[in-house]
Amino acid sequence: MQISKKIYTTLIIAILTISAMMAAIPMATAEITVAPTLTPDTGAVGTEVNVAAPANGASPFSTVTVYLDALSGAVLGSGSASANGSYSINVDIPPTTAGPHYLVVNDGETESNGTIFTVQPRIVLETVPATFGAGPYTVLPGDNLIVTGDGFAANDDITLVFDNEIIPNNFTITTPAIASDSTGSFSASIFVPTTVTLAQFGLYNVTATDEAMNNATDTINIDYYIMCTPSSGPRGITTTISGRIAPNEAYTIRFNGAAIGSGTTTADGSYSVDYVIPGVLSTISYPVDVLWNLTETRDTTFTVTPSPIIVLTPTSGIVGATIDVTGSGFIPGANVTLYLGSTVVNNTDLGFGPAIATGGSAGELPAGSTFVVPGLALGSYAVTVVDQFGATSNTVIFTIEATPFFLIQTRAMQYQQGAFISLSSSATSATDCVLTINDPTGLEWAMDTVSAADWQMIGSSYQLPYDGTTLTWFPIPSDAPLGFWNFTCWDAGMTTIMDTNLFEVVVLPTTQDVLDQLTSMQATISDLISTSEGNIIAVINTKTGQIMADLSDLDVSAQLTSIDAGIATISTTLGEVKTSVDNLSMDALGADITTIKNGVATIQTNLGTVSTAVSNLDAKLTNVQGDVATVLTNMGTLDGKITSIDGKVATVQTDVGTIQADVTDVQAKTDQTPVWIAVVLSLVAAIAAIFAVITIRQKIAG
Repeated sequence: MQISKKIYTTLIIAILTISAMMAAIPMATAEITVAPTLTPDTGAVGTEVNVAAPANGASPFSTVTVYLDALSGAVLGSGSASANGSYSINVDIPPTTAGPHYLVVNDGETESNGTIFTVQPRIVLETVPATFGAGPYTVLPGDNLIVTGDGFAANDDITLVFDNEIIPNNFTITTPAIASDSTGSFSASIFVPTTVTLAQFGLYNVTATDEAMNNATDTINIDYYIMCTPSSGPRGITTTISGRIAPNEAYTIRFNGAAIGSGTTTADGSYSVDYVIPGVLSTISYPVDVLWNLTETRDTTFTVTPSPIIVLTPTSGIVGATIDVTGSGFIPGANVTLYLGSTVVNNTDLGFGPAIATGGSAGELPAGSTFVVPGLALGSYAVTVVDQFGATSNTVIFTIEATPFFLIQTRAMQYQQGAFISLSSSATSATDCVLTINDPTGLEWAMDTVSAADWQMIGSSYQLPYDGTTLTWFPIPSDAPLGFWNFTCWDAGMTTIMDTNLFEVVVLPTTQDVLDQLTSMQATISDLISTSEGNIIAVINTKTGQIMADLSDLDVSAQLTSIDAGIATISTTLGEVKTSVDNLSMDALGADITTIKNGVATIQTNLGTVSTAVSNLDAKLTNVQGDVATVLTNMGTLDGKITSIDGKVATVQTDVGTIQADVTDVQAKTDQTPVWIAVVLSLVAAIAAIFAVITIRQKIAG
């Protein structure tokens, strides 16, 4: 096959280019051949050691792991090698025995390498119990002392010696027996030798030695002592001045030469006085001493420091906001409490503090200290931070602000086709915004711009007035798509949504829809009443409340079934209702008496035809004009002629039949009563009088 010169040349250039690129990339070594450097290469358990190697110390980009003594030993740490194979990893020396130990490195390949680190023994002394702010090495004969050590030989006996150059014979502690464990560590609680006399008080080296002659030394002071807890702090704090001297001795405590307390020591020589640092002192150190037996003293100092300073960022916020707190000048190690006014907002138990000593500045609040604004009333509050000794910071005014709110939404979540949308609005401040309405497909149907001037302060918030100046009166077209529409309020630039909600467009309900809804709400008609316009209103009780509706608008198959003793009974699909005939408008009911026969009246209404006893019509004769008499009933008015009168009852012949009516109302209107009726009524009265006379005579004769 022939290869053109052009293709051949291109291949050569590509090969040369790849070769150059490969030369620029460090090739992975198959194993670690360079021993790491250790900084430092000797120290006690817990020493931080930097394990490092230069270029080609490991495979590029590999993970380098550091082991103790061998790949089967404890993993001390790991890190990543760079592109040229260098690495730098910091590890801590774990509890292990005294002497040389290899720190072995491996990058995942078969070969490893290591460098020797020499572990040195050490011991640490602490009093029991430890006291806040006190040097832990000042003790008296017979006191408990905790001795911990590491870096000794494994499983060896440990000897402790109290060594003082002025004492011919050292005090050696051999019991109880002390032994190291498999890692060369030990811990023991011992007594300071009780054989140390007052003349032998002073500094002692405490030396621990194992059988392999590995040893370590720490120092204690066997002596009477005085200390201030805390030993420094701002004016106004309370420091506890305490210590131990000879037992059962009268003592006086002096601060800057002035006596501030006195008493008698306890059986173990203890004494204690609380002292409030005066506000007039300068920020310097002052001598403090205890005096007993006229001339015996022990002294210390108390240093007055500036008052703590705190800074809040920001100095205002809403309830629930997180506020950053920085501060310094508190007692190192002291618990701290933050007050908002008189309310404890945060304290050490809740993760605030304690004060620490960092960067050479005593009593700083830890980095990242915060508090959450509590649910207090709006307004300004004095914020202070106080530590457990009474060190009180400066006062910073913090203002709890109202939570900003902004609301523009449709008043209803569902609208019918053809209905009008109205808005509910409320905001902390007036602002420019843009309102849009989109149908379920996202098509925009309306847009309106609201300016800050459109808002009005109503009550305690800004609101858009219900006056039609915005989308308040937006009409939904009668053919609008059904489904969920989106109402959105944007900022003036239409980049941020300030508020939004969905509303559903549904079809206009039919009468049957309403009835179905009423049925589902267990609706019953409890009463019917007439309005001044002559309409009959149905009072409907439902499980969600009472509603009222015009009976003519409800397709409930209303049927007048009976009239008895002035009560009309009407049956509907929502149940049967009884109501006083007086509550019903006859015009609205369309009542018409069609026949009266054999004491029964037939009445035709808009709610059907009903029959009832004539006596239920409550007929009254209201007017007589010539031969025409007017009879008023609770089902309407009839006209007819009076055929007879018996007492107060007149018989009237009407077009629909004969009815008897009460004539009381006519007697009350004598000016309207025809003369012949008055004559008839007079005759009736005369006949009645004659009948009464006859009856009396018969009783006398009898």
